[in-house]
Amino acid sequence: MNIGSTDRYIRLGIAIALLLLAWWALSWILLLFSVFVFYEALAGWCLFYQIIGKNTCQINRNKKK
Repeated sequence: MNIGSTDRYIRLGIAIALLLLAWWALSWILLLFSVFVFYEALAGWCLFYQIIGKNTCQINRNKKK
């Protein structure tokens, strides 16, 4: 997980907005973007964040005991 709860809520809102826009415009491309953003919000993982090494999640999984 590399997305914190605030980022997840923002992405969920964006996904819903994209879904409504895709339905209104009958756009398959917007629908695909919406599904991708829904996945990011639900999974808590972002490919772009992984590539650039950013992590907004409060859980530190790499912590040594």
